[in-house]
Amino acid sequence: MFSINSFFKKNVDGAMILLLFFVVSLAILFYYLQNVNTNIKNNDQYMNGVVKLQNYNQAIDNTLMRSYRYLDNDQIAETTKQFDIELLALQENEIHVAFSSEVAALLKQISTLYEIKTDVIERFKTLNARIISAVYYLYELEISLRQKDIENGQVQKLLGDILYKIGQVFMGRDLDELHLEQDLVSLNLHRSGDEVLDYFYGHSKQVLKDIRALNSLLKQNKTLALDDTIDSLSVLLEYESRRNKQAEGMIGQAFFIFALIILIVLVYTYLKVLRNRAEVFYLAYHDTLTKLPNRAEFERYINERVNEKHKGKKNFIVLFIDLDRFKIINDTLGHDIGDEMLVVLADRISNILGKGNLLARIGGDEFVSIIENKKDIDSIDILVNKIASIIREPIQIREYSLNTSASIGIAKYPDDGQTKSMLLKHADSAMYHAKDNGGDTYAFYTEQLSIKIHRRLELEQELVHALKKQEFILHYQPQYHLSTAKITGAEALIRWNSPVLGNVSPVEFIPVAEDTGLIVELGYFVFRSACQEYMKWKDQGLELNLIAINISSVQLRQADAFENFKSIIDETGIEAKNIEIELTERYIMEYATGKLTILDDLRSLGCRISIDDFGTGYSSMSYLKSLSIDTIKIDKSFISEITTNEHDAQVAKTIIVLSQSLGYEVIAEGVETLEQENVLRSYNCDMAQGYYFAKPMDSESFIHIYHEKQIL
Repeated sequence: MFSINSFFKKNVDGAMILLLFFVVSLAILFYYLQNVNTNIKNNDQYMNGVVKLQNYNQAIDNTLMRSYRYLDNDQIAETTKQFDIELLALQENEIHVAFSSEVAALLKQISTLYEIKTDVIERFKTLNARIISAVYYLYELEISLRQKDIENGQVQKLLGDILYKIGQVFMGRDLDELHLEQDLVSLNLHRSGDEVLDYFYGHSKQVLKDIRALNSLLKQNKTLALDDTIDSLSVLLEYESRRNKQAEGMIGQAFFIFALIILIVLVYTYLKVLRNRAEVFYLAYHDTLTKLPNRAEFERYINERVNEKHKGKKNFIVLFIDLDRFKIINDTLGHDIGDEMLVVLADRISNILGKGNLLARIGGDEFVSIIENKKDIDSIDILVNKIASIIREPIQIREYSLNTSASIGIAKYPDDGQTKSMLLKHADSAMYHAKDNGGDTYAFYTEQLSIKIHRRLELEQELVHALKKQEFILHYQPQYHLSTAKITGAEALIRWNSPVLGNVSPVEFIPVAEDTGLIVELGYFVFRSACQEYMKWKDQGLELNLIAINISSVQLRQADAFENFKSIIDETGIEAKNIEIELTERYIMEYATGKLTILDDLRSLGCRISIDDFGTGYSSMSYLKSLSIDTIKIDKSFISEITTNEHDAQVAKTIIVLSQSLGYEVIAEGVETLEQENVLRSYNCDMAQGYYFAKPMDSESFIHIYHEKQIL
């Protein structure tokens, strides 16, 4: 810090000495320079304004050349605003009176032409945006028509030809209007009775009309010749400038140039040093977007508070605030919308916290606060609820009304940590606990959180290498027909025996695998291993209808999931009809039927689809009827008390009756007693599985119990 100050002082002293020398020189030659300095400086300033007009006009023309592209409207607005400012400055500057009357006439002509050009720009933005939106909509309509399996090949070809011709303009080529109109005439003959096709035709006509209008605007802009008029003004000013300079004489010209250069260098150097010092200091400790203190300032401040604790300073609280679903808004609507949203939220939170508490932005959508006000510390729950409430309120940004919420972690000093790192870590842990509970809430740090997080980190670290180390095995639980007690299938269940962690329950490691993305690779391992084991059983004479395999919703969302499943089926040689894919009811309800096409694809191969844990979600039979499924598995929570709880018994019975009426097979899971089995048999339930019949077991044990049960 000392070296920076020394350098700063040294530069300022040198600049001041040169400035004093310059002032003395000016006093000596003031008579020569009085008129020269005034005329030339003003003229140069005027010329700079004209140059800026040329640059801004060129920038506008460059924008107009970006037709059929997304435009930065903020940048266009800023350019036109700067053009207005410079033009107004030139008109109000009285120096143009000293020039010939042609300068004033050209300024007036520039103003008139610019008003016309402004109108052209606005219409251009509207048409350009409308064309882009319409073309995207045409592609969506074409996809929709293609999915309807239009049998008319001529219509399909017309749709492709129209989109191809329109797409040429996005590649910088001229639109083939004649052939496009011919295609539209042909399409018009086929659109009656098809609403989507009618929409496609109407939007195509409008796009053609808009492209023509846009081309007309571009031609109109060329004929305006605003740049030529500005160039004429520039040439005229150059001529006037030369004439004035010649009248001042050689001495005045030489000194003016010398003095102007020295003055500019001195003023620029001096101001730059002052400005840079202030800017560097501000930027080093503040967030450029929200103007809040940044991480560096937060860490400096909290270190001061921790160090001053021993000098009698009071306790404080650290809040870690993380916005929920902000990434979705940022990725969907753009970073500019997200940035504006962050500025609004920063102001809201700052107003709630007041001046007695620090608020800093330390990451994309992460804020931290140090609460020092005793009143706020004593009523921290009320303060945090106010923060959550103000974040939850709708935010109007441009044409969007946005909503978000926050997960807030709370750590107290010194109870939850006596260092900056420990406090921030524990507040962050509490925040993630709040987020795990669904978000839009807050949580206090506890030692149990550290244990939980440490356990999760252990699981993540071991999971990364567990598959390569072959620590996973499959167990199989028989599924049997209630009327015959014969084994007809098996459910494949993954088990993890870690050398470090011991036996880890799937209930514990499956969610971690899903969160980290490891479930994808793990899921293919289970699918392949189960198929291979089924084929081995088949070779040994086991006659099983199917092998049931649980598939994670994370895996089904992968773009190449269907291709990978099909490849494994082909590789192992198993018939698809012998595979039953089990999905949770929750996954089915999370996605609209339009996004569940992978179920249709798998079913088209011959695979069976089963809904696992049925009854724990909010689906209905009428909804499930529209899906491609074959089996309903009643959740074990309804089976465990089916003999003692009338409500569970009626629910189970209703599920069985309705499912069978819709053509689904019903299997009850979690059957643990003979009484439960008898009740299910009386309800005409098709299948069952559970500890009463057999626990999950390795392959060898499964083969043994299969033969044992078949003999019985």
